[in-house]
Amino acid sequence: MGEIMSTNLPLQKEFNQLLSEKAASALPGKLDGKFVAAACPAGFNYGITYGANAYYNEQTLSTLNSTIQTDKDGIVSVSAQKLSDLLRQVFKSTAFVFSKATQKKLNEWDEAAEAQIASVLSAFTDSGFHFTDPVPPGGKIADVFNQLTEQYGPVTETCDNLPVYLTALKDALATYIEMSNQAYQLHSRASQATAVLNAAIQNATAPTAKNGGLQTGDASYYVAFDKLPTANQLIGSLGTGSNALKIHLSGDSFSSSGCKVHVEGKGDVHIPIVGLLNITASHSSQVDVSEFTSEKTSFSIDITYPGLTTVGVMPLSLSSDNKLGWYAVNILREIQENTGNDNADGYKLLGSEFSVESLFGPKGRLNFLKTFVISREPTIDVVFKEVNVAEFKKHIHTDNSVKVKLFGFISLGPVEHSYTLDKVDSNESEKSVTMHFAAPDVSGTIPLNQQVAYVLGGVPAYT
Repeated sequence: MGEIMSTNLPLQKEFNQLLSEKAASALPGKLDGKFVAAACPAGFNYGITYGANAYYNEQTLSTLNSTIQTDKDGIVSVSAQKLSDLLRQVFKSTAFVFSKATQKKLNEWDEAAEAQIASVLSAFTDSGFHFTDPVPPGGKIADVFNQLTEQYGPVTETCDNLPVYLTALKDALATYIEMSNQAYQLHSRASQATAVLNAAIQNATAPTAKNGGLQTGDASYYVAFDKLPTANQLIGSLGTGSNALKIHLSGDSFSSSGCKVHVEGKGDVHIPIVGLLNITASHSSQVDVSEFTSEKTSFSIDITYPGLTTVGVMPLSLSSDNKLGWYAVNILREIQENTGNDNADGYKLLGSEFSVESLFGPKGRLNFLKTFVISREPTIDVVFKEVNVAEFKKHIHTDNSVKVKLFGFISLGPVEHSYTLDKVDSNESEKSVTMHFAAPDVSGTIPLNQQVAYVLGGVPAYT
C-alpha cells in the first residue's frame, strides 16, 4: 500500500485540494478556518452521549482528543497520539524561568538576605515540608514559595493566608519579605506561574467532575471539552439528505504502465493501473479491476458524502482560578516564544525531550482539529466501459460484505468488509459494467455509541 500511495501522491494531492474546495463551498460560514483533508480510518463516533445515564462516549472524546500529523509530503492524518497526554508530557518538561538579568538581580537580593533565607528554609523543614528533588529553578527559597502557593494560594506579604500552626515559618517568611520585598515580588510571580503549570498538568492527568472532566462511566471521567453538540444534533444533521458533497473523477488512456485520471476541475494525473480500484469480497480473495481492462477502457467514479456535518469542539481552557480545564494556551505561547531566549522571563522547555521546532508550526506535534467535518459513509458509483465483461462477472458480483480501496489512498468502511456492493449491472454488447457501493444501514442493529460517521478532514488548530 505504501508504494501505491507514493506513486499516486500527485493524484492524492489533487483529490485533497478538490475536497478542500468542495467542503468550503458546501459549508459557507460553518468553517472557522481553512479546511484540510485528513485521513481518519477509525471514523467518528457520533453517539456523543448514550444510555440511561447519558454518559459521554469515550471513543468520541478520544477522537476529539487526537492530534494530527503531517507527513513529509504534506498529507494530513488523525494520529493515535492524544493531545492531553502530549500536553502533560510537554508541561512536565517546562518551567517558569527568569532571564539571566532578572535572575542576577534576584540572586543579589537573596544574597543580601542570606541569613534570613536560612531561617526560612530551617522553619520550612521543621514544619514537616520536604524540598523538591530536583530543586526547581530559583533554588530552595523558590521551592518554598512554590509549595506554599500550591497548598494555600499565593503567599501574601503578611503571610496571613498560611495556617496558624505554621507560626515559625510565617514569622520567618514575613521578615524575609520585609527585608527584600523586590525579591518577594519575583518569587511570588514565579510561584504563581508554577501553580498554573501544575494545575494544567493535574487536570490533564486526572480529570474529575470538579475540574470539568466529562463522565464516561459510574466512576470514570475524561478530559474536558467545550461546546460539545448533542448526539441528536449530529444524528439530525447527518440524516439531512440535502447536506451532501459530491466528487467526480474519470479516467482513460489505459496502457501497460497505467492510465490517466481526470480530477474534476483540476488537471490530469497519470497513475499505475494496479490499485485503481481494489475490492476484497467476503467470498474471494482481493480482486483488482485492472485485470479486466484494455487500452480502450475508460471509467467514471462518483463519490457522494451524504449528511455533511461540522463538529466544532475545543479542549476546555484552564480557568483563571486553575480549577477547571487543562488546555493552557498562554503557557504554550510562552514556551514557543521564550525557549532558548536567555533575555526573556516566562515558561521555557527544559531538557532535550522536546523542541519548539517539533511541537509548533504547520507540522507541529501539538496540532489538532478544532472542527471536524464528517458525513455518513460515502457511496460510490463506478462505471467501466470497454472491459472484458465475461471475465469481470466471474469475480465480481453483488455482495453485502466487501472492503473497497480507491487509488491506494481512499479506504471505505471503518472496519474490514463493512461495505456492500449492492448493484452490479453489466452489458456485454456495450462492454460496460456499473457498480454501486454503499455502507449498510446500521440503525437499530448497532448500539448508538458504536455507530460511526466518516471523517473527511477539518479545520486544524495550529499551536
